[in-house]
Amino acid sequence: MEHLQEYIVQYGYLSIFFFLALGIFGLPMPDELLVTFAGYLTSAGTFHFIFTIIFTISGVMVGTLFTYMIGRKVGKPLIRRFGNYFFLTPRRMQKIERWFMTYGSWTVTFGYFVPGMRHLICYISGMSGMSIRRYVLFAIPGVIVSTTVCLLLGYFIRLPFF
Repeated sequence: MEHLQEYIVQYGYLSIFFFLALGIFGLPMPDELLVTFAGYLTSAGTFHFIFTIIFTISGVMVGTLFTYMIGRKVGKPLIRRFGNYFFLTPRRMQKIERWFMTYGSWTVTFGYFVPGMRHLICYISGMSGMSIRRYVLFAIPGVIVSTTVCLLLGYFIRLPFF
C-alpha cells in the first residue's frame, strides 16, 4: 500500500483514475482503500474534492465498462478455461448466473457495495448479454454512491494507516 500512496501523491488524479480502472479490471488492488485514501488526501488539502470525485468515479466506470466488454466478447469460454484459478467453478458460475437472472439489473447497482463483487458483476453483465445501455443505467448509481461513501469515509475519518 505504501507504493500506491507514493504514486498517488506524486502523480495525483491520473494515478487514482488508472489504479481504479485497473483495479476494477481485475488487478489485485484495494479499490475501496484507494478511494478512502484519496478522501483522506482531499481532507489534508492535497486534492480538491470535486476533481477527486470526478476522477474516482471516472476510473471506476472505465474499469467496469472495459470488464463488461471483455465479458461480452469472450464470456463463458474464458471462465471455463481459467475460472478455477479464481475459485469460479462451473457449479459456482451456475449459481451466480441464476442469481443474476433472478435479480437482474439491480444486482449491478447493489453489487458495487460488496467488495470483490463489483469485479465479477461487470463481467457477468457482459457475459449474460445485458445491453450496454441497461448496464450503464444500473451501474452509474452504484458507482457514484459506493465511491462517494468511500471517499467521504477517508475525508471525515482519519484512519491510522494513512
